[in-house]
Amino acid sequence: MKLREIVVDTRELEAPGPMQMVLSELQSMLAGESFIHQIHRMEPTMLINRLKPMGIEYILRKEGTVYHIYYFYPEDRRQVEEQIDV
Repeated sequence: MKLREIVVDTRELEAPGPMQMVLSELQSMLAGESFIHQIHRMEPTMLINRLKPMGIEYILRKEGTVYHIYYFYPEDRRQVEEQIDV
């Protein structure tokens, strides 16, 4: 079963907007069902540091000046990697 990708484009938002959007979407992210794909203009270090204690993992990819950050539960890592072609 393919996981549902929740896309959050925060490139145009000023802080703390991007962090608030991702934290809000986390409420609808379910293990085994979905993951979050954030598109941002920088590495969201503060957000990543907040998510680690919550047990949320991430994969970060930089394409030119755009960052793609994928947030997911540890048990979904393999499926996320397959879906994003890691």
